[in-house]
Amino acid sequence: MQTTSQPMKAMAVDKFGGSDKLTLHTLPVPTVDTGEVLIRVEVAGVGVWDVMEREGELVYNEVHFPRVLGGECAGTITAVGDGVERFAVGDRVYAQSFMNDKGGSDAEYVVVSEKTVAPIPDGLDMLMAGGLPIAGLTALSNLKALLTGDGTKLILWGASGGVGHVALQLAKRMGASVFAIASGADGVELVKQLGADEAVDGHGDDVGQRARAFAPDGFDAALVLVGSDNVQSTLSLVRQGGIIAFPNGIMPEPKAPDGVELKKANADPMLFDQLNRLIGIDQFQVHIAQTFPLEAAAQAQSAMKQHYLGKIVLRVNGE
Repeated sequence: MQTTSQPMKAMAVDKFGGSDKLTLHTLPVPTVDTGEVLIRVEVAGVGVWDVMEREGELVYNEVHFPRVLGGECAGTITAVGDGVERFAVGDRVYAQSFMNDKGGSDAEYVVVSEKTVAPIPDGLDMLMAGGLPIAGLTALSNLKALLTGDGTKLILWGASGGVGHVALQLAKRMGASVFAIASGADGVELVKQLGADEAVDGHGDDVGQRARAFAPDGFDAALVLVGSDNVQSTLSLVRQGGIIAFPNGIMPEPKAPDGVELKKANADPMLFDQLNRLIGIDQFQVHIAQTFPLEAAAQAQSAMKQHYLGKIVLRVNGE
């Protein structure tokens, strides 16, 4: 076991509540135990889970304060615990720190199990990797639940969002034909660039008509990454025997028509290797909408309430 008295900067809460409760702290760097690694965080992803945890809606372990937020990151390993064989000091990695007993990644350092860490895929820089862990694992978990493969006709709601734009690229690599429903004209343009077979604005009044024209015999699968009444009206286009999937946090939860299976799938770190293989097939993009310094984590969370594409991240260390 490694112990250290070295201090670090971290964004943490001393009690649950609004964004004003999230403040800069100076805390000890967490200790590294067996099977764990210490990561010097360069980029930390921002997600809805941060807001839910800050407000006390998402409590996954014993509550103690100060509580460091942050569910994902990219950085460099600076120490490894006993029994760690897959990683070494100096490795550039990205990691899931969600539901982490030793604190989140909105900090200069984070300690996580080596099981929730992966090498940064070739072709991705540190900035893109910092926004990828939860988005990538959530996307792939749901695509696997949908049995996505060659010829799958997929309707994808939320295609220009953090999980959605990653899911689109992965689905194309898995052989699917994707009808992408994005947010706004800029969202439509983004998903077209990322390979959507057809793209529409989810706020338009012709979504159903265009979806029926795209898949006159019905869709094999639907991936729902946003919640709205418009979503539900299109799920009747999933054929008998088809599948609808969605992750935690989608409200209202979609309902499956008779004869259609409904599945819920969330980020699974066991899929990191498969995610890296799929990313390595061709050029891959993690679209970064905005970056904020660590100290502006509260502003970054507030920015999620506005229209944006892809991911919002924090620059913690590095340039």
